Amino acid sequence: MTPSGRPKKAWWPSSMLLRGESVVASTGLVLAAILLAVMGGTAYWTFRVHRNAMEAARADEIHSLGTILTETATSLLSSNELSVTRRLLADAARTFDLDRCRIILGDGQVIADAEPSRITLTELPATWPGSAVAESSAQTPDGLLSLIYPLTVPGRGHGQLDLTASVRNDISYFWEAQTGVGIIGALALVALLLVYRRMRARLGTMGLIREALLAHQAGGSEAATLVIQGTRRAEAEAWNKLVTEKEHLQEQVMSRRVEGILQSPVQSGSELGNALEEMWYGFVLVDRNLNITYANGAAAAFLGASLDEIRGAGFREIAPDEHVVESLSQVVSATAGNRVSVEVDTRGDGGDSDGGGDRGGAVLRFTMRPLRREDPSAAVIVIEDVTQQRVADESRNTFVTQVAHELRTPLTNIRLCAETAIEEGQADPQTRAQCLNVINQETRRLERVVNDMLSVAEIEAGSIELRKDDVRLEALFEEMQAECSAQAKEKGTELEFNLPPKLPVIKGDRDKLTLALHNILNNAIKYTPQGGRITVNVDVENDEVTVDIVDNGIGISEEDMVRIFARFGRANDPRVAEITGSGLGLSLAREIVRLHGGEIRVESQLDKGSTFSVRLPVHAEAA
Repeated sequence: MTPSGRPKKAWWPSSMLLRGESVVASTGLVLAAILLAVMGGTAYWTFRVHRNAMEAARADEIHSLGTILTETATSLLSSNELSVTRRLLADAARTFDLDRCRIILGDGQVIADAEPSRITLTELPATWPGSAVAESSAQTPDGLLSLIYPLTVPGRGHGQLDLTASVRNDISYFWEAQTGVGIIGALALVALLLVYRRMRARLGTMGLIREALLAHQAGGSEAATLVIQGTRRAEAEAWNKLVTEKEHLQEQVMSRRVEGILQSPVQSGSELGNALEEMWYGFVLVDRNLNITYANGAAAAFLGASLDEIRGAGFREIAPDEHVVESLSQVVSATAGNRVSVEVDTRGDGGDSDGGGDRGGAVLRFTMRPLRREDPSAAVIVIEDVTQQRVADESRNTFVTQVAHELRTPLTNIRLCAETAIEEGQADPQTRAQCLNVINQETRRLERVVNDMLSVAEIEAGSIELRKDDVRLEALFEEMQAECSAQAKEKGTELEFNLPPKLPVIKGDRDKLTLALHNILNNAIKYTPQGGRITVNVDVENDEVTVDIVDNGIGISEEDMVRIFARFGRANDPRVAEITGSGLGLSLAREIVRLHGGEIRVESQLDKGSTFSVRLPVHAEAA
């Protein structure tokens, strides 16, 4: 695009194209280039396949000839027919265009050759020394195939048939196929040209419309830049009519605009004032001196002042941040764009993901733009509270970081154990068994992390569902004990399960219940120091199953009791920060237990331990 707003000229001569044909011409050239590339690739591939086939046929021919010559020469030499053997080799070399065809005895003497001058032994001896050679085949980079066939004359000695021939063929054999490909390509180009000539008559108007739109975008704000001149095609006339009607409609709208509503302060009793008062966004009007001419109730709340204090006051005195004032000054003076947005965090120290910092503050977004594009001396400010969006962003970033760490650790362990099992497992079965055990544990750990992530997505989407069926608690707790005992033993923590003699079969989602109980028990193992003790007590009473998970770990403070059940929430204890975790386990556990009609309670004392009680109804009807 040139500075004047006209499209840049194409590299082809303009006399060759109709007006508005540039888009169609570009498409046609691209299609022609693609067609030529396809035809060139086809020609190359045909040439290569044909050449390879010829070379393979030539090699098979020489191999077959070598086998026949070996058998025939052995028979002739056994009968002392030396002259016949030499004539046989000469005929074969001439007939099959061999570069070398000779028989060498075991002592290195050439007894027969297609070139008589290379013969070093005139008479066939009664016997000769030397051992048998192996059959071999080799091809040189220049296309020569060298073959050696072992030859044994019974009772007299060993020798070898040595053949060398070229497998390269003259490319003149392939010109017939290439000529056919060229003719097909030429016909395809002619067909493409005919299609292009037919298309450009129909799409030429679209090219003219495109040029008009580009010129308008480049700065031609008047409707005249959109009008297509120099053609009487039906499409062009319809476009010009549409542009004319649009311009006429715009003039009517501008003439009917009520300037008084925008120029004077909004009256609180008017329909517009009542509508603005009901808005949950803050709405402020300022004049060229940045004095507030109107503000609604939401704006007063966001700015921390009453409506009487705001209306008529200077925006500089009540603005929460100097950057907002600077941006507003630029909008009013027309030195900034038509729209400027500034975010101000009043939570103190940037806030945190759980609502910490200044709990009375918020993240406010100030969006400013001129009240009228043609006169930027007055401006409108829209204030909105984006605190929850920022908290969600911070929580999401924290979650991604923590989950990445949670995934990286088991994947690293799996990779290391797999490498160890591959390198040392063959010689040491015990090492291999240990590695497989670790891989199994880490795979289960990965499965739990992925299940947590999927469950969070279901909860956020409001689509989490239970697949209820009979759940055998006895088998469920046996599986938990087998899986978590190894983890507790590795941590140096004692884990004990106290189960009643008989456990009922309850109605519920077995996978979800396993996930909930695993999350609580894994937390107990994770936050109980080495040498600690964890007890899982299960009791059944009044059609209700109670699972108490008791530990003597680091405990939870009273102020953190609510935080630990929040999504992505973790206790503020410095010891917790040193232990990896996503902050999702307890939140998911509580949601799952609630969906089963149960509840989770927690009792804890800092530095003394915690007791998590899970209560579940036995029957689905009670859930």
